[in-house]
Amino acid sequence: MNGPENSIIWNMTRKCNFRCEYCYFPHDNTPVTETLPVGRITDFLDGTGDRWVVGLTGGEPFIYPGFVDVCEALTENHRIGVDTNLSVSSKVRDFAERIDPARVQDLYVALHIEERERVKGVDAFIENARLLMDKGFRVIVNYVVHPTLEGRFHADREFFAGHGIAITPRPFRGRFEDRRYPEAYGDRAQAIFADHPEQGKKIAFNFYGVPCSAGRTLLRMEPDGTVFRCPGDKTVLGNVLDTVTLMNGDEPCTKKRCPCRGLDHVRLTPAQERLVEGVQFAVVGDGERASEAFGRALDIAPGHPCAENNLGVLAWRRGDREEAGRRFRSALEKRPEHGTYSQNLAHAGEGAESFDPALCLDVNFENQK
Repeated sequence: MNGPENSIIWNMTRKCNFRCEYCYFPHDNTPVTETLPVGRITDFLDGTGDRWVVGLTGGEPFIYPGFVDVCEALTENHRIGVDTNLSVSSKVRDFAERIDPARVQDLYVALHIEERERVKGVDAFIENARLLMDKGFRVIVNYVVHPTLEGRFHADREFFAGHGIAITPRPFRGRFEDRRYPEAYGDRAQAIFADHPEQGKKIAFNFYGVPCSAGRTLLRMEPDGTVFRCPGDKTVLGNVLDTVTLMNGDEPCTKKRCPCRGLDHVRLTPAQERLVEGVQFAVVGDGERASEAFGRALDIAPGHPCAENNLGVLAWRRGDREEAGRRFRSALEKRPEHGTYSQNLAHAGEGAESFDPALCLDVNFENQK
């Protein structure tokens, strides 16, 4: 098989043995009964003539019946990545013994510290993570920095570092106290993500109308085998138990918020690339590089309202209220119907010190509604 690896995200189950407060899935720890014959999946993947990275996610993949057997079958011709809480110790040990680390892109391990403490599983977590690391697997331990956990994040990071486990802060995505995260971290982001600027890529951009190869190089598969164009676009391409027909070329994105790694598949113009880059830096608190990127976007597309708005956000954060107001006003004049611009200008005019203006995440310059 030749060519670059494509990605299929297999949502194996929506069930999980954890019950994290901020999770968007309802807690359900009953046995997983909906399974797929892995041979039908490998037949589909092999039949495309391409190499694939199969992202095994959920819910909690390790509670899936015969999980390690599934991994063995998939890694014969393809590679896998696993999103897991690493709590099912017996299966973790089996996985470590039977799966070739070279066939695993990474294990993206969620710490979920409060839930881990509730089930008295901190010691087991350390043992499981160290086992996989010592076997040569790439283990990325992420810590969802929910607003309620910001005060303890640094102490937790030091504790696990003492056990040889590096912690990667992961932005909380969602609403808390009527504010949207990760944008709402604001100036606090620098103290959390300074060493991890890549976390700015976790933003759910609005790629509406931007050409994207999802449906060809990126797929989403549900527990029943249904294959969608991507996690956001529920266009059905078929079912691995029957037939799946991939899309031929790059089609416009149809969603206003991209919940997947769309950045790996969208086709951006130079101005759009700079805008995305600026948002990524702004989210992790790197105002200097964010300003530079937004400025370059304006050089390419003079007067673009999204870049103007975002420069206004950065000006507000550094205390320059006059420039912030001017930027917000300029953005609103060009897009009077845009809610973010009007709210930012209105609140800036009130001069509230606690106000944290919203970033614009609209990538397509022609589709800002």
